[in-house]
Amino acid sequence: MKKLMFLFLLVITPFLTYSQNVKVSDYEVAVSKAKILRFNGSWDWSQSGTTVNSNNANGTLFFKTFYSSLPTAWFVDVSASGGKIFDDYNHNVRINSSFRKYIWDEEKAFAVSELSMSHLNTYRQVESNLKVGFGYGRYINATALAKTVRIEGHLLSDKVITSNLPKETMIAIANIIEREDEYKGIYEATYETYWLDDITDEIKRSGVLSGEGLESIGVLRMRQVLFNINERVNPRYYGWDVSSGIRFPLSTRDKSPVGNPMFSLAAEYSYPVNWNMQVNSNLKMDSPLDSAFFKKFELVLQVDFIYELSNRINFVTTYELVGDKPYDQSLVYNHNLSSSFWYYIENNIYFTVSAGYKKLGPNPKVLSTNVGLQYNLF
Repeated sequence: MKKLMFLFLLVITPFLTYSQNVKVSDYEVAVSKAKILRFNGSWDWSQSGTTVNSNNANGTLFFKTFYSSLPTAWFVDVSASGGKIFDDYNHNVRINSSFRKYIWDEEKAFAVSELSMSHLNTYRQVESNLKVGFGYGRYINATALAKTVRIEGHLLSDKVITSNLPKETMIAIANIIEREDEYKGIYEATYETYWLDDITDEIKRSGVLSGEGLESIGVLRMRQVLFNINERVNPRYYGWDVSSGIRFPLSTRDKSPVGNPMFSLAAEYSYPVNWNMQVNSNLKMDSPLDSAFFKKFELVLQVDFIYELSNRINFVTTYELVGDKPYDQSLVYNHNLSSSFWYYIENNIYFTVSAGYKKLGPNPKVLSTNVGLQYNLF
């Protein structure tokens, strides 16, 4: 029995570690913004004698940015992938953008417009859609506070501070980190000095410094976190929003008539379990506004789970469920599951080891493995 209790504690302990005085949802900012650009690439080649058995390459580019404030917000997501199998090339490009206008200040109701475009190598032209509607909710980027918690952890382990920083200090430091662009604009090339000095002043005012100042080790730890030196803090979000409206097809992939408008429903939700774990999810559903309403629809659900095993090693699992219901036909489900270990090398470069599971309708399941490199441009 004691052995079972020990194993249980060993498993759950990493899941329970977080800053004692602050949690992710404590971070409320008038303006929330984020910008992410990532690249994944891999190449597979094999030869038997003089015969080349495989010569395959693929790459994926992902860009996400958003600006959220009251009363306006906008979001842009771009994903592009391409590859080759011997001399056959393929690509898949998707762009989703939206603009939101909150109806009342300090409230969560908003009007929304969205423009989406996509193109695959099998398309004859770009497929595009425009959505207008209403929604409710608020989505917050708390990455600056996650960086503050990481800095606090380093300062505690190096005995620069004697205890956890007060909650007010943590939020004040996060707000300074969030304003990096403001410091750049004012001080230009020397902004780092003023930026770090203001963070240091907040730590001094907390009254938990073990000495008279932060000393060189404290400044080094701050720079490691803020400039991704030997480690990286994953983007951290919390909150939710739901929107619905009418989606108007602007162009089709095969140059056919655009057809009737569609009823569209979308939702997103992020839950920070603690400072080591994050769950992100989003849901989309479309159904035509005609006699096939809810007799024909497409449903897409995606869930991401991120667990930071250490400052350099992340475990990421992504599950995608696609439900396709043609008119007068049975609903077909497609499942796509992938799990990866990301090892942070340096300069935003990750070494990745992945395993995947794919089940497309009645087709046989497909298991896969992949080794590659991911580069976070910013």
